[in-house]
Amino acid sequence: MLRSLYWRIFASFWLAIVVVLVAFAWITTSKFENEKIPGLDITRLQAKMDDLLVRTSRELRHDGLDEARQWLCSAPDFSAISVYIVAADGSELLGRTPPPRVHEAAAAILAQMAAGERSWTPPAEGERLRARALRTRDGNAYAAVAILEGSFFSRLFLRRPSPFWTNLGLAMVVSALFAALLAWYVAAPLTRIRDSTRRFAGGDLGARVGQLRFGRSAEVVALAVEFDTMAERIKALIDSHRLLVRDVSHELRSPLARLRVALELAREGDARQVQAALDRIEHESDRLEAMLAQALELSRLETTPRTARDHVALDELLGDVITNADYEGAPRGRKVVLADCERLPTVGSYSALYSAFENVIRNALAYTADGSTVSVRLQRDAGGYAVVRVRDHGPGVPEAELARIFEPFYRTDAARLRSSGGTGLGLAIARSAIERHGGRIAARNADGGGLEVSIRLPLEQVPARRSATA
Repeated sequence: MLRSLYWRIFASFWLAIVVVLVAFAWITTSKFENEKIPGLDITRLQAKMDDLLVRTSRELRHDGLDEARQWLCSAPDFSAISVYIVAADGSELLGRTPPPRVHEAAAAILAQMAAGERSWTPPAEGERLRARALRTRDGNAYAAVAILEGSFFSRLFLRRPSPFWTNLGLAMVVSALFAALLAWYVAAPLTRIRDSTRRFAGGDLGARVGQLRFGRSAEVVALAVEFDTMAERIKALIDSHRLLVRDVSHELRSPLARLRVALELAREGDARQVQAALDRIEHESDRLEAMLAQALELSRLETTPRTARDHVALDELLGDVITNADYEGAPRGRKVVLADCERLPTVGSYSALYSAFENVIRNALAYTADGSTVSVRLQRDAGGYAVVRVRDHGPGVPEAELARIFEPFYRTDAARLRSSGGTGLGLAIARSAIERHGGRIAARNADGGGLEVSIRLPLEQVPARRSATA
């Protein structure tokens, strides 16, 4: 397909160049025949015919009939201009049959010469015909007539001097080479993009166009960059889903194994063992349901485009999350407070941001010490971003693992996560939601112990009418 594209591009460029050459020939021919020389009131064509008649007169007067005849036969190609020399008896010097207009002009001049007139005005003279009276040294009278013959189209293509065709041939060859080079310049990067597309469609997720050496027009380079960006994004999504499926499959094994053990105990044990086994089955079922729900939420965040444009008041959203989290931590003496807060609006998905903050605060509540407080702060930084800091008073995280706690199912202490009821997906969901809003999330070990998670979100201006209503 692209080979035919190459030939179509080549033909288009070459035909365009040929049209330009023809148009140039058309314009030059038309200007030559019709444009008048400034100050002389004659066209360039008429000046050319006058020059030919002067040269013919000089050859006939000084060199005689034989030399004049030889000059007319061997003279340079006059293109569409023909020069006739007509004697008093009506014969033409080279034995040709003159056109009627030439014959009439020559007869008028010869008649005026025979009458002894000293000026001759041939009735047929005009833009396409020029005539001159000639008399040789031996006194013989002749009429020299130059005429532009043929139609405009025949003069444009057929009645051309030989150098014209030589130059035109060279121009056609050069233009064909130029068109071939230009077609290759355009088609080569498209071929490379097509090959990369086919490889990617065939399963090679690492296929990329890369840097183009040829055909580096802005549009083609932009197309290649867009393809590489798309391919990188698709590869990241596919890799993420593969990892998610692998991790979910791995994580499901433990609760499923415990469910089978509980089921066997329920079948073979006494009433007390049956009740304990049923409680275990219920607990593991709830855990499986929570894990699958969070896995689906993470997949949805990574695959669906950001379409929601809710006007979100971050202080109010955090207030709702903190109220619910504080209620859940009350049985163990764990509190969640909004220590510092500004009224900061943003635009995005309310549900996604709620889920992100809820997962971060729930994670802090799960690891903070009994009787301690999780503090949440909402402030605007110098760059105009909203910064949310969630600080717990738990054991913290090893420095080498701070960046990895936002990966799906990554655990620094599997036993503690199991005891806290976590699935290892909460912080991954928070990171995905925050990054989809153009923000960043990071964690560090706070001074004095505990973990501090910082969330940085861009602020967008809420319309004035809505703010006034608020």
